[in-house]
Amino acid sequence: MFQVLRTFLSVYETHNFTRTADSLFLSQPTVSAQIKKLEDHLNVSLFIRNGKQEIIPTKEADFLYPRILKIIEEWEDAMHHVNTQKNFREKCIFASSQTCGAYLIPKLVPILVKEFPMIDFSFPIMSSEKIIQDLEKSKVDFGLIETPERSAQIDRFLIAEDELVLAGDLSSNYWLLPESGSPLGEINENYLKIRNLVPHLIRTNNHEMTLSLLKNGVGKTIISKLALDSSIPWRSLDMDNQRSLYFVTRQKVVSEELAAVSTFIQVQIKKANDQE
Repeated sequence: MFQVLRTFLSVYETHNFTRTADSLFLSQPTVSAQIKKLEDHLNVSLFIRNGKQEIIPTKEADFLYPRILKIIEEWEDAMHHVNTQKNFREKCIFASSQTCGAYLIPKLVPILVKEFPMIDFSFPIMSSEKIIQDLEKSKVDFGLIETPERSAQIDRFLIAEDELVLAGDLSSNYWLLPESGSPLGEINENYLKIRNLVPHLIRTNNHEMTLSLLKNGVGKTIISKLALDSSIPWRSLDMDNQRSLYFVTRQKVVSEELAAVSTFIQVQIKKANDQE
């Protein structure tokens, strides 16, 4: 039955029987048969089939998805504990957006590895939107994000306030433009558009490259004040330049060890806020 549930999760996420078959190493008829078996068992339709390619989840599938995800997660957590017993080492994927990964994660890592020696942490960098999506699908455990993304399945805690500033050679005709679609990219693009500015653009898709260019006196850009050292000049912006950084976690963390990590981080946040 667990294979049927995993097949359902994959079809729900991909909206495609063929991609599910490929990812689970099954034939497409097997995928179709498993979904039909689950639909017959529940006596509901889970997907609307509009031709071979387009698969649309029904409201019943929307209701089932987070619950089946939780069932699978709890089962896998139980199996890990049974199989590994006292030698069990938990894995924790703690994702973060660019700014958080560069300036907040390095401060957290020494504390976390000391407090939780039996947990193997990994700290991937991804967009805030991707972090929320992967949290909902249990592909990451926690996140630090720099945009106010919301989800009915996610709890969000304010961890810090950030200030955006205009930094670099303020008299330069060159503007360092982060990649489109990133939070800083959109902020820079909107700033130029609203003020009808048409500088020479240098496009960058790497945070460290942008900082290196600024330190070498090349161009200017809107960037987090957290990123700057005394070698880079900056000035405040004539716009709303404040943004909030958040710690995000699923509302129910199945693993006891990861639940302890979540609680620990929330306590650290509260202590920091109480000291301000």
